[in-house]
Amino acid sequence: MNAATTATDASTTNKRRKSSIFERHPKATLGFIWVLSLILFFGLTEVMLRHFSGLGQPVLFYKNSSFGYRLKPNQDTTRFGGATFRVNNLGLRANMDWDSSIKDKILFLGDSVTYGGNHISNEYLFSEVAVERLPNFHSGNAGIPNWGVENVYGLIVEENFLPASIYVTTFIENDFYRGLTSGENKPWIKYEKPHFALQELADFLWHRWIRNPRKKNRLAQQKQGQPTERVQRAVIKLKKIDAFLESKGYCHLILISPTQLQVSNEREKDLLVKSLLDQHGVEVVYILDNIRLTTAPNDEKQSWYQDNVHLTAAGHRVWGEVIYEELRKVSHTSCQDHFSLSR
Repeated sequence: MNAATTATDASTTNKRRKSSIFERHPKATLGFIWVLSLILFFGLTEVMLRHFSGLGQPVLFYKNSSFGYRLKPNQDTTRFGGATFRVNNLGLRANMDWDSSIKDKILFLGDSVTYGGNHISNEYLFSEVAVERLPNFHSGNAGIPNWGVENVYGLIVEENFLPASIYVTTFIENDFYRGLTSGENKPWIKYEKPHFALQELADFLWHRWIRNPRKKNRLAQQKQGQPTERVQRAVIKLKKIDAFLESKGYCHLILISPTQLQVSNEREKDLLVKSLLDQHGVEVVYILDNIRLTTAPNDEKQSWYQDNVHLTAAGHRVWGEVIYEELRKVSHTSCQDHFSLSR
């Protein structure tokens, strides 16, 4: 083989190489690689978000003019840390559907502290812990994130939602300042299931860092009156809730859940809320006054909270036991007829 033949073969080989589609379209090839990499990246991220965080499968709500918004019935999903959510036929966090009988039902009402958040499974909620030793009763949790006293009033009094014979209402003091809250400007309140977990994450980040929902919610709250006016209105409506349930022959227990700062003795009770409750003769139980809370060591107290107001599973356990004690007290007084099933 001479030099000319070798050169010809080399030239032919080079031409074949240059005939490759990737070499003929280098920019398109690079673009394809980038697109494929992005698809793989977002696909992997989507799978991880769904599997490890529960994003993409939120608990869903619906709107109502009387009580603002509430859980849609008949839901099963898993959220952060593997927390399982079961929402029954009446839109309650409960592990079983409720029938029309009310005698063996206890309904828990409140805000996100009662609701438990996205990291507490149904069985660890204080609404479940409180009835563990009341075996003949079924618990239903109607707590809703960001609800105030007026939302509960709308559900119970205006909508006549009365599926139980015993009612346990738990508020934080800030609930008296909220007025009637809506689900607007709250990225954690979802009315439709997102197509992707990344979509839910992006929506949350957009609202938190761009739209500033706290400011919008604060302005909406201010439109409902000055703080003293809102608290006064809330206390009056709480009094009406209590009177309404009593007129129906039902038992009602009202509790005030403390903040971490209050449990740690760094902040006192809200004097405006307490004075108006006393003024209007609304009988409430301050969980803060329970001896279990006053005598516990500081490290145990801190283990009860995930932030200043919301509880960990350990906190729900303690609150549930305190509420059980309070239920047993009322079972021997004005509400004793409703507890005949537990004896």
